[in-house]
Amino acid sequence: MKLALDHRSAVPLYQQLAEALRYRIATGELKPETVLPPLRRAAALWNVNLHTVRRAYGELARIGVVRTSTPGGTKILPNGGEPGAGSTPDSRRQFVQAVLQEARLRHGLGVTELVPLLRGAGSGVAASSPGAAASVVECSQSQCEDLAEQIARRWRVQTTPWVLGREEPPRGAIIATYFHYNAVRVRWPERVQDSRFLVIAPETSLRDRLRQRHPTRGRRLTVVLCERDDAMARNIATDLIRILPAKEFRVVTRVVRTAKEAFEPAGTRTPILFSPRMWGELPARARQDPRAHQVRYVFDSAQLEALGLDQGWEPR
Repeated sequence: MKLALDHRSAVPLYQQLAEALRYRIATGELKPETVLPPLRRAAALWNVNLHTVRRAYGELARIGVVRTSTPGGTKILPNGGEPGAGSTPDSRRQFVQAVLQEARLRHGLGVTELVPLLRGAGSGVAASSPGAAASVVECSQSQCEDLAEQIARRWRVQTTPWVLGREEPPRGAIIATYFHYNAVRVRWPERVQDSRFLVIAPETSLRDRLRQRHPTRGRRLTVVLCERDDAMARNIATDLIRILPAKEFRVVTRVVRTAKEAFEPAGTRTPILFSPRMWGELPARARQDPRAHQVRYVFDSAQLEALGLDQGWEPR
């Protein structure tokens, strides 16, 4: 199993590793009961030291995604990463006590007032409260805006694109993807209770556009994915494998400083795929080039539906 880690990034390697594994578990690439590579083999496989792997596995165990045992190794738990993973009777009691305490101290609510509110929220029929808002967090402005629009089209909620790395988002829900699970928790630890994480994947219509615009007559089509960062390019290429069958497509990556460089050298007819942030930098005229294609990420529809019900938002 290949993982793209950036040794030059300011994000610690153990966090990158835990986040990459968590993402693959959440998207189903790594199945429940799968045993992760032992420490020494994992260190060699991912070009990190034993301590880094141990810390990453420890972080996943802490949030209830995996369990390490002897001699079984580190195994992905059933429903790892899904709601309820790692739940125990003690943890549930502590959660309930914390909810009651916060309801009393912050909102002046007792059990009698709180129970009807919980029932209404759980039923999914409660309308959005006036001014319901959510900050949609991603690593690029164009990706933030696109994901925020996807939520706003389905639910009556004010969504604000919020680029990862800015100051803390305003009050309200924080919506992010599993790819940035650790980054959000590390940057804004006191907002964990406000945060929700969803799965995204490349839009499958890309495959149909490539087939229509670049007929191969039975030959394998090579496409070039352009990105500024090599690690990000490799992550996206891994996602594309799921929608671009290997028998039809060959995905190669190319690191460029600007979107304009992607069209060099001139004259080639090879399809060019632009990552979300590179597409956001591409001028409108360049987007009309028949070689240019957007790699657009979309929310998993079932999770987007569950998000609105969880938040008590009114559907459109």
